[in-house]
Amino acid sequence: MRYYFILFCLFLFKGFAQLSVAFDTINVIENGKSLKLSWAGGINYSNISNIDLNFDGKKDIVVFDRSNQFGSAIFKCFINTGNAGEVKYTHDMSLSGKFPSAKDWAILLDYNNDGKEDVFTSTTGGIKVFKNTSTISGGISFTLAKTMLVSDYNPSGSPSISNLYASNVGVPGLGDIDNDNDIDVLTFSPAGFLVEFHKNMSMETYGHADSLNKYIIGDLCWGKMQESSCVVSFSQCPLFKQLNLNINVNQQPLHAGSCLTCVDIDGDNDKDLIMGDISCDVVQLAKNNGTSSVALVTDTTKLFPNAANQIKFNIFPCTYIVDVNGDGKKDLLATPNAYGSENVNSVWYYENVSSTPTMSFNFKQKNLFQDEMIDVGQNSFPVLFDYNADGVKDLLIGTYGYYNGTMLKSQLTLYKNIGSQTAPSFSLITRDYAGISSYSFTNIVPTVGDIDGDGDIDILVGTSFGQIHWLKNSAGSGSPATFTQVAINAFSFTTISSNTAPHLFDLNNDGLLDLLIGMKNGRVSYYQNNGTSSNPSFTLITNTLGNINVQGDVAVYGIDGFATPYAYKEGTDTKILVGSISGQIFEYIFPSVSSPTVSYTLLNNYVNGINVGAQSSPYFEDINNDAMRDLFVGNASGGLSFYSSKSPNIGFNENSLNNSNLFSIYPNPTNQNFYIKAENGDQLVNVFIYDLFGQLVLTKKNHQINEIIQTNNLTKGLYLVNIQSANSNSTAHIKFNKLIIK
Repeated sequence: MRYYFILFCLFLFKGFAQLSVAFDTINVIENGKSLKLSWAGGINYSNISNIDLNFDGKKDIVVFDRSNQFGSAIFKCFINTGNAGEVKYTHDMSLSGKFPSAKDWAILLDYNNDGKEDVFTSTTGGIKVFKNTSTISGGISFTLAKTMLVSDYNPSGSPSISNLYASNVGVPGLGDIDNDNDIDVLTFSPAGFLVEFHKNMSMETYGHADSLNKYIIGDLCWGKMQESSCVVSFSQCPLFKQLNLNINVNQQPLHAGSCLTCVDIDGDNDKDLIMGDISCDVVQLAKNNGTSSVALVTDTTKLFPNAANQIKFNIFPCTYIVDVNGDGKKDLLATPNAYGSENVNSVWYYENVSSTPTMSFNFKQKNLFQDEMIDVGQNSFPVLFDYNADGVKDLLIGTYGYYNGTMLKSQLTLYKNIGSQTAPSFSLITRDYAGISSYSFTNIVPTVGDIDGDGDIDILVGTSFGQIHWLKNSAGSGSPATFTQVAINAFSFTTISSNTAPHLFDLNNDGLLDLLIGMKNGRVSYYQNNGTSSNPSFTLITNTLGNINVQGDVAVYGIDGFATPYAYKEGTDTKILVGSISGQIFEYIFPSVSSPTVSYTLLNNYVNGINVGAQSSPYFEDINNDAMRDLFVGNASGGLSFYSSKSPNIGFNENSLNNSNLFSIYPNPTNQNFYIKAENGDQLVNVFIYDLFGQLVLTKKNHQINEIIQTNNLTKGLYLVNIQSANSNSTAHIKFNKLIIK
């Protein structure tokens, strides 16, 4: 109850435009089975690692999901709740924000042998590392340990220190290559056809593995092999390797990207290599027939792990060695590593069934975790409407596309509400509602409303080409929807920016549904309905409604914003939620519905601290009939997250927390650190900081009032600071404060 108490406070900070919702669940059924991870948000193409997230001694799984073409990603955390040999997990959304900001790729490995996996991730031209500083009392946390790994490329002569190059497109091979108990690196050279071995000298230099400062080039041509165009050649190391000379990268094409997985597949105490490449559709196993100190690859196979169940994706397959079923043996997972490949079936699981130090993999499934969650492929755009006229709202999801073997196919997925008005439950009906796939639209974003005044609900869909198509419902009032006609580019306009996300809403209060259209450039267009109740006609008023702009970081997303609007009434106010390329949800308030060209007021650019992945798509409507709105959020990974006004995390009055004025915090908001002021002269306090999910993220016991409290490891957002006098057990000496980190 303590966490529920805290969460209510965080979600009712009206001064900071928080929505009165919290993460929740609705039962979802597919093919007669209730999904266990329904609202986990989908998975596209990912890096996958083990880590103990809840300190129970069992390895959990973290999926670093690169959901789109921009390399931005989110850590998705799955807690192992099964017994040894059992694949059973729950999703813990609250842990995602505990991980450091990462991009392109992220692998978890324990570099300092403290039993806690650290984060290796991409940085420009190389690798950076975050140390796992988690504790049972403080929870999951990470601290930057190395901004860039460097290596000595001339260890036998005058030092030649440079960044340890690793392409941001692929994933380097990380592991103890030479069996000395520290983490070495295998990576393709910038020239692109040789694998370099960078030896970690921490053990040799310091006698422990806790240093990332001593890498040297151990071999410019590991395994004495070359790889080019998916072909591996043996005994091909060129003269410059034999002479120990550096490669002139200007004379060779840069390597576009490869995934390297270090693994002792045959139990002979040296590392073999599984290689995936951006230009290949299969992986190759390169067997090391040398030793741990002098690798020699003389044999490769593309029929891995076996001919019957070969790993093969449309583009760029990668592998990960992870204990999936908790039996203490490393299993094999394979995923694509590029946008536009397999999506709803993109996590292939092979169980390690060997009873010896060798590895033997049996294929189990192509959709690990995905078979237990809503996943509609690439991107998800949710709306609610009662398709069968039974009085309860059903769930309709648009998508950029399901991978169909050769390409992404845009469709509409329908989940029927088989529950009641107050207790919804969704069951999958079809993944191609209204046969929309036959029209070959790209990036279908639906919105619903009765735009022709015949008493039934129509569907409009935006597409990648800036046009709006009309699925006309001919059923009439009170009858299940019937869509037999699609009006292509029904209103004869094309937006100035592609990837249209339409939303029907009566902006000018004239009784006619207008069109707000989110666009790829991060802006929202306003098309006013100047027709009649039975014959809609839309006229462009502005391409920059309210000066709304959700464009992302130019360094990450270029000029893109991918605005997805949802407008709604709150009392006499008109507000709009806007999803974005960054995954944040923005909220604006309209100063005047009669002046759409006036700038709207931004209430919050990070509503409720919610970020479930890039290209967020909010839909804010009551699903449980309590007269309060609930929030569905789609994302680029093709899944959904659900936030309910009936969540058990809501239900206490914020004012009941502030039972004294003994302590205050400053500065607030802060972008880094803060101090505590004691009004009663206390010099020692106990400080507990909780995040939006009620998780304890920072603890300070017997803290001196005049000492700074550092919040460097906390992400921006809202927190609750519980301050207690260290000199008294009285509840009168307890204070809760809202803290904003910006």
